[in-house]
Formats: sequence, C-alpha cells, structure tokens
Amino acid sequence: MQNRLLILILSLNMSFQACGLNLAGQSAYFDKEDIAKAQAGLSSQEMSLLGEVDLSKQSCEYDVLEEINQVANHKLYEALIYLRSSSKMDDTQYRLLLRTMKSFEKSKKEKFLVPLNPTVKDFRSQPFDNFQRAQERGLCFNLAAMSLFKELAQKKPIKFLKKAYHEELISKRTYWMLKRLAQEDYHLEPQTLAEYLKEQAFLTKQFPERLDIKGTNFISSRRDKSKVSRREALLAKYNQFQIIYLRGMTQRLLNRLNADEVIINVIIDDESVEEIILDPMEQYRFAAKMVRKELGDLQMMNLFEGVNVSFEDVLSASYETGLVSGDDLTTLALVDDVWNPELTKAEKRKRFIRRYGTIFVAAIPTTFYFVKVLSLVGIEMLTETKQEPARDHSIF
Repeated sequence: MQNRLLILILSLNMSFQACGLNLAGQSAYFDKEDIAKAQAGLSSQEMSLLGEVDLSKQSCEYDVLEEINQVANHKLYEALIYLRSSSKMDDTQYRLLLRTMKSFEKSKKEKFLVPLNPTVKDFRSQPFDNFQRAQERGLCFNLAAMSLFKELAQKKPIKFLKKAYHEELISKRTYWMLKRLAQEDYHLEPQTLAEYLKEQAFLTKQFPERLDIKGTNFISSRRDKSKVSRREALLAKYNQFQIIYLRGMTQRLLNRLNADEVIINVIIDDESVEEIILDPMEQYRFAAKMVRKELGDLQMMNLFEGVNVSFEDVLSASYETGLVSGDDLTTLALVDDVWNPELTKAEKRKRFIRRYGTIFVAAIPTTFYFVKVLSLVGIEMLTETKQEPARDHSIF
C-alpha cells in the first residue's frame, strides 16, 4: 500500500515547462507590488510579444537582453520581472540577466570619464589583447569579459580597466561595460547563462522526469536570512555531479523506507544465529540514521571536499532532479518547527526533540506518507548524538 501511495505522490500530473527548465514557485527577488508596477509599465502588445520570446536556446546574456530590449521598447527591468513572473524564466536566469543589464544599457554618465591615467603596478596588455581577439571571433561579451577577469586575477580590476582605456586597448564604451560587470561582481561569481543552461541540459538528459515537476515556493523562497532562494543556493553550491549524488541519497532513503522488510542478521562462523526484523517505526528511524551517517561520510569524499551538506540540500537536489515533487516539499514546509525551531540552544533543542521526537509524525495526516517520512528524517537531523529522545521498546 505504501509503495503504491508513494508512486502516486511522485507521479502526480505536473505542469510542463516549455523551455525545459525546472522552474520554482514565486520569485525571491520581487513581490506582487513589483509585478503590478512592471505590468503597468508595459503595454498589452509588449506583454504579448514578450510571451512569444523563446529563451530556451539563448545562451548569451547580451543577445537575450538585446531581443527583450527590442520587444519591450527599452523597458528591460519591467520586461525581466514580467518574464519571470509569467514563468518564462527562473530566478537564476533572472538574476544573471539582471546583473548584466547595467552593462548592456547605455547611460549618460558614459560621456564623462576622468582624464587621469592611473599608475597600475604589474599592468599587462596581453589580457586585453586576448579579450579583443575573443570579441573579434564573436564570443559573447560576458564570456570574453569573464576570461579577461580571470587573466587579470584582481579582486578590484577597475583600475586595470581604466588603464587599458587610456592605453587605447579598449574603447570608452567597452570600458563602461566592463566596469559595470566588475561592479556587479562578475569577477567574483563565475556563473554565466551559458554554463547554467549547459548544466540544466545535462540534468534534464539524465532525469527527463524533471521537466514535469511542479513549482514550489519552498524551493524558490529565500533560505533563512540568505538573499537567494533554496534552489539558487543549491545550484551555486553544487555542480551537476554533486547534485546527482545527493539525489542518490534520497533514492536510497526511499528504497529503505519502501522495503517489504528490513532485517538485521547476526552471523557467526558464516551462519546466521539471530534474525531481527525491524517494525515499521524502527525501519523509518533506521533509514533516517543512515541519511545522517551518509551526510557525515560525505565530508570524507573528494567530490564534497570542503562542502558542508545539509539534509535540506539533499531535499533540494531531489526536487531539482524530479525525484521529489513540489507538493511534497510545499506541505513539508508548512511544518515550520521541523526546519526552523525557535528553540535553538542545546537545552531547548533537547526539549524540542523530547517533545516532538515520538509524537510529531503521528500528527501529520496519513495521506501525506512521503511528507511524514521526511518530517521524521528532519527530526533525526536535528537530534544530536548525546541528545537522543527516549524510545521505549525500540532499538532505533
């Protein structure tokens, strides 16, 4: 029965996204008031034309902005909000285009440039020569700029850009475009639209079921006090291979939970002398403890060297690859105490665990089998080794 119910949950009729990207729910970057202002600034014809823009094959930020700019009659900001709010793009695309917008747009300030030629230590012309050749080959401007910033290897490259302008290695317009990219921390965050779409295409090829998954505000809402959503945090923190591995953790969790039986064999001299069959609740707790063990084991793997993986990351990766539905995570997010308990100090958390550890799961409606399971696992993630809740008549 549990197997059939889980299959039903994971095979719900989800909405299909034409551009092939795994869209989340509402944006973390603007609210309903911003959407209303954006729509008020666009004509019905402009919104209709924007609805026909195909962003699925556009991998250069400047080409995308050029197309949108022409359709929206130079109202780029309003157009980007409209496209994101109407699910033509996701938050990552929106952010990558938004941070490029100032570089793309011309400003009256570009007419003015202090004539002082700065003195720059260790200035080299070669990176700018390479940049110009990349431009001549037709490479997308932001990709050429990214390569330039890498060659310069400077935390504050603007002085080098100004020096290059005075040395006539770049034009005034190019200087302003590069400067605005540097001001948007292009040199500190290497992600580009081309790389993002490539990663998304790879994940979709591996897991085509992700095309049908339903958006959820749990994934698109901001993570704790972070400025980015859970999904963006996942994509910024992990590459596609790490995401696939985290999905595998959830898949193993489901296998353990859906097993007809979980049996512990005591073997002496190649013979089984005792067989212990776990009851359903022990089976759940065994699965949860295995997840916690695997999370600890990740720190020993080269693939996750220097990365602190949370169970929430595992859930986000499972959603990203189509294994966990948006409905499951949305319902789970309602159980706020599991994810964000107000009792954060050790002694308070101990009381939290004792209070909820054995009775909380029973309070979740039985129709949400998968949510109930993940809630239990979430509780296990909050439980410290020396603060295990008392469980009479249970070996887990």
